[in-house]
Amino acid sequence: MNKIIDIENNSPASRRSLILSLAWPALAENVLSNLLSMVDMIMVGVLGSYAIEAVGLVSQPRFLMLAAFQALNVGATAMVSRFKGAGDRDNANMVLNQSLVMAAFISVCVFLLMFFGGDPLLRFLAGNNIQEDTIRGAHIHLRIQVFGFPILAFTFTINAVLRGVGNTRAAFYNNAVANIVNIFFNYCLIGGHFGFPALGIAGSATGTVIAQCVALGMALSKVLTGREFVRIQKKKLFRINFPMIRRIMNIGIPALVEQAIMRVGVMLYTIIVTSLGDLSYAAHMIAMNLQQFSFMTGMSFGIAATTLVGQCLGRNRADQAKIYVKQTLNLNLIVSIAVTLFLFFGGGLVTSLYTSDDELSRLAANMLRIIAIANVFSCSRFVYTSALRGAGDSRFVAVITLIGVLLIRPILSFILVMPPMPFRLGLAGIWIALSSDGIICFFIARARFKQDKWANIKV
Repeated sequence: MNKIIDIENNSPASRRSLILSLAWPALAENVLSNLLSMVDMIMVGVLGSYAIEAVGLVSQPRFLMLAAFQALNVGATAMVSRFKGAGDRDNANMVLNQSLVMAAFISVCVFLLMFFGGDPLLRFLAGNNIQEDTIRGAHIHLRIQVFGFPILAFTFTINAVLRGVGNTRAAFYNNAVANIVNIFFNYCLIGGHFGFPALGIAGSATGTVIAQCVALGMALSKVLTGREFVRIQKKKLFRINFPMIRRIMNIGIPALVEQAIMRVGVMLYTIIVTSLGDLSYAAHMIAMNLQQFSFMTGMSFGIAATTLVGQCLGRNRADQAKIYVKQTLNLNLIVSIAVTLFLFFGGGLVTSLYTSDDELSRLAANMLRIIAIANVFSCSRFVYTSALRGAGDSRFVAVITLIGVLLIRPILSFILVMPPMPFRLGLAGIWIALSSDGIICFFIARARFKQDKWANIKV
């Protein structure tokens, strides 16, 4: 499905239909992608709270490394959406090919860095308050997960390019199948079923890598057959085109800085949380895992905004881009309010799936209530920042992230959590600071979009 905007015939109803046709597969993809992480954490929970902590500890360096791939994807999606809007298939194919070349290079670097340097990083994150069995479990999990990084790099890149041409369903189908495969092999390998060995935490990581291989195979099938607007040009695949790479990275490098800031900030948060003890850290990781679900509506409508803004600007119709973003925000608001109500009143039902420890479940549920209060603002922020990225204004989005992660969060965390201050709210203070970041940065992103400077950016 390659959606392209019909400028001459786009009534409010047709615009809503187009937005939803792009957003719902992205929402389903986000649900399934986060479900994979959620399932891993729930299924290893039978091994004890140390296993939840171990998987959560690995997620921090893993997300940091994946930031490089996500940054590349921002540039690829923005460029391809412009070329799709202009009907330029040759340049769209070139973006795909050059993005895959960059993904190969980055994935090799990431693999070597995490394979040989992962253990010191895990110990740095764990600090002095996490038990040794948690660190050992995290090390085992990471050593297996690194083999999936190159696989993820190629899958993410192909899915990002397909989103740029309007095919948001491909990633959804890939993740749907991958989740089924992941659950099956987790069941077989964690506890030892159907004749498979009981590998514990190692089984969870192995099941995930197998599922990632399946997702890559499905993604490749989309861009090798010629049925899509873009396809891999095998004869040109390993030909490096530096001018196109520079154009992609002009958008991607600021996004890389943004993601790096975000992940470093999260890791610094992890160090603060581990100082609060094992119970707070386990609750924090459950809440972090579920927080991704609270953001999914904003991220999904944000994907639609990126694609639509890029295609509109590719046809020199910034006026239509504004209309689509406004309508995307309205649809996002409706869905995010529903999610907010569920998190606030039903969060305890979800956290109880992770653990039988009532105190741990209650503490995590209380963090979800804090998330719920800021959820509408945070989701709308994603739409605005995604629209700015689609226009190529990724530098300012990086500035917004820097303000939130390196100023708002640490300052408020110090005030609300650290011993010299009178509040000492513990884990709740951490999450109040995080939620405040979402609210303040929403207003910054909104003001930037309304200035209209993004409409004149050349990519």
